[in-house]
Amino acid sequence: MPGSRQPTAQEREALIQFARLEISLDDLCKRLQGVLQIDFGLKERRLTSHLSAENGVRLENKHVLDALERRGKRAISARQLSDWAAMLIMNDAYDWEGLDEQTVDQLNNLAVL
Repeated sequence: MPGSRQPTAQEREALIQFARLEISLDDLCKRLQGVLQIDFGLKERRLTSHLSAENGVRLENKHVLDALERRGKRAISARQLSDWAAMLIMNDAYDWEGLDEQTVDQLNNLAVL
């Protein structure tokens, strides 16, 4: 994407915290204001990011398992889980190549509205 750049240390930390579900989607958007715009509507999701995919925040199977566990305990809503998964998939700042195929399938299924 033209105008893409590496995240700053603070932006990278926010991305990591979001992947761990330590901060909300709203918090992430506030921290990445100016480099990330989202429109997660009821029927469609759009994301524009000015962050480079190079040296992305690495996702692990544990992130998805932890998110599913939180949903099972009702610590997060189904919508929050779906928005979380969509952000991880749509945002080039995340590197999910290390995820096993089953976890990638789960992530994709979770992101469906």
